Amino acid sequence: MPLKILRSFRSRILALVLGLVTLILTAAICAIAIKARAEVERQVGIQLRTAADTAREALWFRGTRLAVAVEILTADFGFKEAVAAADAPTLLSAVENQRRRISADLVIVLSLDGHPVASTLGALSAKTENDLRVLIASDADGEVLHLYRLINGRPYQLVVAPVLAPVPIGWAAVGFALDDRVATDMSRLLGVDVSFVAGGGQEPAYVATSVDRQERRAFVAIKEAPEATPFVITAGTDKILSWTSPIRSANGPLNLVLQRSLASALRPYNDVRNSMFAIGALLLAIASVFAVLLARSATKPVEDLTKAAERLEAGDYSIEVPPASTTELKGLANAFNAMRAAVADRETTIRHQANHDALTGLPTRPRITEILDALVIQAQLKHQPVTVCLVEIQQFQNIIGSFGHAAGDEVLSEVARRLAAHGQPDRVGHIGTDRFLVLLESVGHAQAARQAEVILERLRGTFDYSGVSFQLDLRVGVVVFPTDGGQAAELLQRADLALYRAKEAGVTVGVYREGDDSSHRHRLAILGELRRAIASDELELHYQPKVDASTGRLVGCEALVRWRHPQKGFIPPSEFIPHAERTGAIRSLTAWVVTTALRDLRCWQEAGFGIDVSINVSPVDLADPGFAENVAVLLVQTGVDASHVVLEVTESGAMKDLPATLRMMEQLRVLGIRFSIDDFGTGYSSLAHLKRLPVDEVKIDRSFIQELEAQRDDDVIVKSTINLGHALNLKVVAEGVEVASSWEALGRLGCDLIQGYFVSKPLPTQEFTDWMTARTTSLELDPMPEIARPLANSR
Repeated sequence: MPLKILRSFRSRILALVLGLVTLILTAAICAIAIKARAEVERQVGIQLRTAADTAREALWFRGTRLAVAVEILTADFGFKEAVAAADAPTLLSAVENQRRRISADLVIVLSLDGHPVASTLGALSAKTENDLRVLIASDADGEVLHLYRLINGRPYQLVVAPVLAPVPIGWAAVGFALDDRVATDMSRLLGVDVSFVAGGGQEPAYVATSVDRQERRAFVAIKEAPEATPFVITAGTDKILSWTSPIRSANGPLNLVLQRSLASALRPYNDVRNSMFAIGALLLAIASVFAVLLARSATKPVEDLTKAAERLEAGDYSIEVPPASTTELKGLANAFNAMRAAVADRETTIRHQANHDALTGLPTRPRITEILDALVIQAQLKHQPVTVCLVEIQQFQNIIGSFGHAAGDEVLSEVARRLAAHGQPDRVGHIGTDRFLVLLESVGHAQAARQAEVILERLRGTFDYSGVSFQLDLRVGVVVFPTDGGQAAELLQRADLALYRAKEAGVTVGVYREGDDSSHRHRLAILGELRRAIASDELELHYQPKVDASTGRLVGCEALVRWRHPQKGFIPPSEFIPHAERTGAIRSLTAWVVTTALRDLRCWQEAGFGIDVSINVSPVDLADPGFAENVAVLLVQTGVDASHVVLEVTESGAMKDLPATLRMMEQLRVLGIRFSIDDFGTGYSSLAHLKRLPVDEVKIDRSFIQELEAQRDDDVIVKSTINLGHALNLKVVAEGVEVASSWEALGRLGCDLIQGYFVSKPLPTQEFTDWMTARTTSLELDPMPEIARPLANSR
């Protein structure tokens, strides 16, 4: 959460100013507090040192008073008699009376050897008795001793003096206990806490002190404390400055400890500290107000700039950033406003370029789709039709190939100009390389085809480029709203189908028909399954014989592909071969056909049948640069004699790209392969082009053969074709021969080879092999069939 708060510029300015003020105030207060604490500790240390000196003077005074009391005691005659009598009860009574009289805490009567005779403390510990004997033994001169001693573990200030009568008869030890009472009295006198700490080592220390009882456990640390140097100990939550002054004691450690609470010493400074905190809080409040004003003045122009940027991002270029108060922000606002204007200009340009073709200036597919959607909505409200015409230039790639891209650009620009002149410019779009879309309002089905013809008429005018004049080959697909679709995307899709119908039917205008969608999807499904059928070997080849028209001898056969679908059954070649050619799937299909046909031909050659096999190839195959190499590899793999392989190409297919077709045919001719022109007479190719093709035979289309006798014109065409073929040294094959009269007529006209159902229908491989074997056997028995004899006689 703090990181999220600090993401804004204003919050960061506030944090910076308040942070600096807080840091300065905190540093100042901490510095003063540290200085004050150090000064207090120094003053308390001086106080403790002075108190230690005073405490020693007070103890000396107590010792002097104690010495006077001992002197009076030992001079008392009754006391001397009691000591001399050594009567313990009497002595105990006497010493108790003397203790109360001199206000002592301890009176002990010792024998001359230091053995306790009577004591106000009762029984003494063995350690104390031994300590006293050693003390008496060490005072050989009988002097009065002033000392501090631990009696039964507790510290006492003692005066030990001999009892003279007049010779020493014993010893008297009188002492004041260094207990809590003494410590409290001295604390009141000195103004500091006073403690006496005795013992240590393995035994627990005895502490007599003026401090609270619960804080006495802190005195454990005093045993290792430095001497004559202030140090700090902890007692609960308080820090206590302490001063230790050792007191000489022969039978154990004894320390005078003076202490002062730092909390109580610092109490006078608390008011100063609280005043500083109050002043600091006031300064912080003032700084907060200043920081808010500063942050607002600094961030307001930035916020204005941000809002303007957001509006700019949303596409609103009308907002202008107001000038700021500072020079830097004013320059930033001016720069932003200049950028906004430049971006608006560029946005307008980019939007126009995105929605309009750069070459023709016409709306592109997305833009014309939007226009069509708008027209559909308007037409729906007005209950009016809208016609969509999809125009395609058929030979556009040929124009580019012949004249270059510059010529293609000029053609597109001229087509766009003529279409725009036909109607409103924003109703014409350039939606593809060679495709244009024309939208016609209030035009229904009755006028749609006619309006499409009008469009074509405008485009059929001559085009001139580099001194060459040519006309465009155009196709138009027509759909009408609302009958053919209710949305722009649907109408455009069906316009494509209508255009496809026009190209498939070979007409200039194709009108959408109900069911075209399903038919197209069916074709797509067929193509998808065709690839699978090739891979899974579902296809098969049937062979239709070709025989000599004069003798009836088997010369060759044509390989025809057949497809038996596992679910759909037999699928005619007309349903998948044309579509395979348009999509490029024909390459894999041709590869399968060539491979299978060459494999079967090898088997027949090994069996001794020297027939030719004709294989149909597509213009797509001839345009494939690797086709010749693939065929060469198959010839090597199968070992087939290439001279028995004939590739058939349609007349129209050969003329599509004549230079490329010639190059591929020459490469295949080098391998020994021969060529045949299929469907000759239907392609309207010129004789000059036909003469350039390296072909060996021509096949007369079946449309001229089936009504050969009924149609006199067909008889003339067939005769002319046969004569033309022979004039060019080509064999002539007639396909589609279904009756004997057609064979006889073709024989009289000089046709070389016959192919058709009258000879045999296309047969599967094994059936064709059996038919070929039977045919060869019958010719051996009768070299000339019945039908061929009149022909042979006429020749």
